[in-house]
Amino acid sequence: MKLLRFLNTAALLAAFGAAGQAQVGDFTIERVLTLKSISSPTAPSFPATVLAALESGALEVHQQFIYKSATRMLEQNAFVVPGGSPVPFPSPASAPVADHYIMRVDSAVTTAQPGPSAVLTGKVLSNSVPTPWGDITGAVIALSFGYQGTGGGVTFTPIYEAVSPLYGLYTASGVGAFSSTASAQKCSTATLNGTYMFHLSGSIQTQSSPVAFGPYTDDGVFIADGQGNITVTDAGNVGGSAFQGRTFPIAYVIGDDCTGTFQFAGAVMSIQVAKDGTSLNMVFTYPSAVIANGSGKLQ
Repeated sequence: MKLLRFLNTAALLAAFGAAGQAQVGDFTIERVLTLKSISSPTAPSFPATVLAALESGALEVHQQFIYKSATRMLEQNAFVVPGGSPVPFPSPASAPVADHYIMRVDSAVTTAQPGPSAVLTGKVLSNSVPTPWGDITGAVIALSFGYQGTGGGVTFTPIYEAVSPLYGLYTASGVGAFSSTASAQKCSTATLNGTYMFHLSGSIQTQSSPVAFGPYTDDGVFIADGQGNITVTDAGNVGGSAFQGRTFPIAYVIGDDCTGTFQFAGAVMSIQVAKDGTSLNMVFTYPSAVIANGSGKLQ
């Protein structure tokens, strides 16, 4: 029955997100999680000493949600603090991290009926510190909350995070700040985040005198960490010479206008990224010996 209630709640949250009436602006929420907050078919994995401290109240877990509407990214950070700590906690960066993930938000909407509330749904792009249920990269999440007022000092009630089908976390309240006006959507280095399949084709200079070019094609996948670092694994053919299984790094930057660059091994590419980070176009701009372009798509 507990599992059925959890799955039904997750489905309702997702449906509400699709039927909402307005967009969500920037917000921050902090709340206190207890063992009673958990709804899950499986028990979380806590070290025995931490579990005992949570049960006794010597420790507690605070959870933060930080949403940036311009980039449509939600950051979640859970951290461990002494029991009875203030909310919001004054120095979360100094506290041990319990888990951390970044989610690309596909839907973020509000409604006024039966009261001011919001639902965000999306997919986890990275889980740098795994949850007590393991790495949730790729999982679909629905975050639902009611709110009272806008600006700073907002009270949120209730708050439910559904990580389908692993677990849900419910609390009656939280505190933070909320804006009902979404910022104009912009890109940043964080927009490119996740695993992408790509294809490049064109020609490459094979000799300089006389000048001659041969065909070039390259297929593979790359993993972007949202912080300017990419790892590529590819295979292809240059002028009749095939290659496969290469792995190499790329450094990248992306501006507000969703354009940017890849730099690697003496080469530079110009890129144009979709605002939601799901696709990109690429073209070599250096060296001039490579005339090739292509595209990539988030998997």
